[in-house]
Amino acid sequence: MNMLTQIWVIIISLAIIFFLFEKTRAQKYSAKFSMPWFFTFLFVIIMAVFPGLIDKIARALGIKDPTNAIFFIAILILVNNIINLSISMSDTKKQSISMVQEIALLKKEISEKNEEIRKNDEK
Repeated sequence: MNMLTQIWVIIISLAIIFFLFEKTRAQKYSAKFSMPWFFTFLFVIIMAVFPGLIDKIARALGIKDPTNAIFFIAILILVNNIINLSISMSDTKKQSISMVQEIALLKKEISEKNEEIRKNDEK
């Protein structure tokens, strides 16, 4: 990787980290969801600063070409992030169903109380 590419990768990664930080700080994006992306782009910055590190990682993984190692690691990171998001979506769906059921029970209880009050007022 030449120096210009390294600089661009670092600048873009830092810009994305800053963007995520600002969205998290403004509470427009959950810290729970932003943390995997922070770590992903921190890893990208480390790889850009120390390009020889990917050769060592590739050898440790038994991959001959460092470019293939980069794609392999990127795919693993993205799969991890997608799985985390899927788990969170599943939890959110369960919470939504639970809240809808609770609201329905509360509405039923309110309507029963209103009916009871109407009957008492009629007497």
